[in-house]
Amino acid sequence: MKKIYKLLPLLIMAVSVISCVKYEKDIDLDLTLVKQSQLTARIRSQIGDAPNGWLLMIPNPDPSIKTAIPIILKFDTVKNTFTSRSMFPSSTVATPPVYELSSATGAPLLSFASGSTFSAIYESGFIQDFYFKIMDVTPDSITMQPYRKGEIYASEGGTVMKMYKLKSPVTWFDTQYPLLALFSASNSPFVISATNPLKLTYKDGYQAPAWNMEFSGVGAGNTSFFKANIGISRDVGLNPIALYSNSDYNNYAFYYVSGTAMVTAVIKGWSPPGPFSLEPMKFINAIKTDYLLVRSISPDYTKIELFALNRYGQEVITGTLEVEQ
Repeated sequence: MKKIYKLLPLLIMAVSVISCVKYEKDIDLDLTLVKQSQLTARIRSQIGDAPNGWLLMIPNPDPSIKTAIPIILKFDTVKNTFTSRSMFPSSTVATPPVYELSSATGAPLLSFASGSTFSAIYESGFIQDFYFKIMDVTPDSITMQPYRKGEIYASEGGTVMKMYKLKSPVTWFDTQYPLLALFSASNSPFVISATNPLKLTYKDGYQAPAWNMEFSGVGAGNTSFFKANIGISRDVGLNPIALYSNSDYNNYAFYYVSGTAMVTAVIKGWSPPGPFSLEPMKFINAIKTDYLLVRSISPDYTKIELFALNRYGQEVITGTLEVEQ
């Protein structure tokens, strides 16, 4: 029995040595780097093999919002550049910006150059980062996650999003509509009318409250201020207008339009908070989306057909904004 007790420490030491050796073999760095390199090469080949491009859907971090923002991407894997199309004017640039695909962080990392549409909409709060960890890859989709949660000091891991390989061309951003003139020109039917009801239908049966929209321009001086100071106008390129909801002239929101969309943005840190953050948030919470894409405008400019998409690229909201005559 004494001999057994004397052997126990030796046996424990032997087991420890064996365990350490096995653990070191499991994290063979050379093998790991090879696997990372192979996966990165496969992703690079895949993103380049998409004649119609990829549809990236950017969901809102707020789970009550039913929609996600669409961006169409095409990658040139020879030049390491990409082109993008979206509701944001900044997504259409003359010189294609650069992207980088690497595995320096342990997982493949897709990053977009400063000055691209990604850095612009990150600055404006529509996206949580412009560095994305690749989490999953299939022949038709790539699952990504922003490296951060939106603020430079926030913890890692933003809202998970997917990029879908487009099987046919998408035409959402082909036509540029005169939305700025429709919502700011003094002779526009939408500005003349005090009753412009927004009527939306939701695929999941949600019933939005009745909402009436009145519009006006914000003036040359205010427009210049927005273009110089407010990221959504300065970086993303959206045009500001004034939105009065349900004939409440005491409370109004700054609203934004491009050639393809109507956009609500919550901009924090500006005073008074009402038109910059409180009223926009009230509107978003009511209609459960922060944008509406334009499908068409009637020839007499009195009716706008609208829609919005969910994180899978499916239409989940359709509706109209119409001058009540």
